[in-house]
Amino acid sequence: MFALIDEAGNQLDNSSNSEGLLLYYGQTVCDDGFSDNSANAICRLMGYPGAISWRNGQLYEIQSDLEIGLDDVVCSSDSWDSCTSTTSHNCGHGEDVHLVCGEEEVIPVPDDMFALVDEAGNQLDNSSNSEGLLLYYGQTVCDDGFSDNSANAICRLMGYPGAISWRNGQLYEIQSDLEIGLDDVVCSSDSWDSCTSTTSHNCGHGEDVIYYFTQLWSR
Repeated sequence: MFALIDEAGNQLDNSSNSEGLLLYYGQTVCDDGFSDNSANAICRLMGYPGAISWRNGQLYEIQSDLEIGLDDVVCSSDSWDSCTSTTSHNCGHGEDVHLVCGEEEVIPVPDDMFALVDEAGNQLDNSSNSEGLLLYYGQTVCDDGFSDNSANAICRLMGYPGAISWRNGQLYEIQSDLEIGLDDVVCSSDSWDSCTSTTSHNCGHGEDVIYYFTQLWSR
């Protein structure tokens, strides 16, 4: 019923998360009405856990040789039973659906109040002076109101003597996959008791806090 093929027309198996042209009984699928629900329903029907992403376009030469077989795939959930569609269409191949099915990788992040992670999402240990993305219960921290006092207070709360330096920016790919969890961290001293903050924000990931910290005190 549904299949994914590569640019040479070979059917993709489900051993890897690869993008393919979506076919319905050997014909392409138009994107009118298509949504994330549609993508998930079709991927699940083909035996995948769900959809990772989809897009439209005439990306393969072979599309011109194929008929358009399905349109208006409207789904109210990720189950094919919730979907309606039609074999009539008013589409061109620039509207053909390309789909990536599989299971989206979940980035493990620390659930500590504050933590620093590297570009892969791994929590940094305290064995060296390293730069890391600051997380608050697994979410990023916006730089509104952030200061040297804020940086030092958070470092001290994590058991470090203090911060070396801090900056903001969207420097790691994983930032796009994370929520922004804290903003307006205003501290009047280097003690967390002097700080105020809010979990509401008006930030983008370009304002995420990233900084260097010093080693732990000797115990």
